[in-house]
Amino acid sequence: MRCVVSSFWLPRDGSPVEHYEDAYFPRRTGVRTTPRLRLAVADGASESMLSGLWAQTLVRTWCRSSRRRGMADVVATAMSGWDRTLVAYREGREAEARPIEWFEQPGLDRGAHATLLGVELTRPPGGDGRWSAVSLGDSCLFQVRDDELVAAFPLNDAAAFDNAPKLVPSSARHLSRVVAHLDRAEGTWRPGDVLFLTTDALAAWFLAGAAAGTAPWRALNGIACDDSAAFAAWATGERSNRHLRNDDLTLVRVEPSP
Repeated sequence: MRCVVSSFWLPRDGSPVEHYEDAYFPRRTGVRTTPRLRLAVADGASESMLSGLWAQTLVRTWCRSSRRRGMADVVATAMSGWDRTLVAYREGREAEARPIEWFEQPGLDRGAHATLLGVELTRPPGGDGRWSAVSLGDSCLFQVRDDELVAAFPLNDAAAFDNAPKLVPSSARHLSRVVAHLDRAEGTWRPGDVLFLTTDALAAWFLAGAAAGTAPWRALNGIACDDSAAFAAWATGERSNRHLRNDDLTLVRVEPSP
């Protein structure tokens, strides 16, 4: 299986790069030749501390896990390592002479939260290409074939986005709740299909455009692999005309072939 993977990201307008709280993996773009490819995007909840770091932990853990491990195991693994991450964070702050302030401690105690979308592509020898996806939250997968949207997961309506999506917490005591609320989907892919993994602001824009008949995937397909400047220019235009909500943006575009 050969996949061309293109990744684009942008912090919200007016925010520095270090305030970008989305995450995606793998970080390397370009051609990937492999019998199995895992990809993920996540959106850190801005109301919780270290949500961007938690989002990075989730996408890396998902993509580096074996096929036999489901989302529950992946989340449990990420949760089990979070205490070490917090220790390293505290030590880093102290080394910079910026120890944790008293007003920050409640946020650390509550833990970090993020959405997570994990996608796996396979093509068994002699068989059809397949994809499977798991989700908690409003980061979305879209599949386009022959200039038509043929799959949208887990949301398929721009009106479904709100300010209280499902979230993956960093606290292990909430693992059973996470597993109970997972969404799952699967399908097949053909050469020429394009899959898009997006966080919420871009997903809402995508679905609104699809409902209006504007074929939004054409604009995203027109951005060359690794052309971050073109993506930023496109996003600036869509934000200025208020078609695209001002939020962190993440897009992973996948073009699979045998």
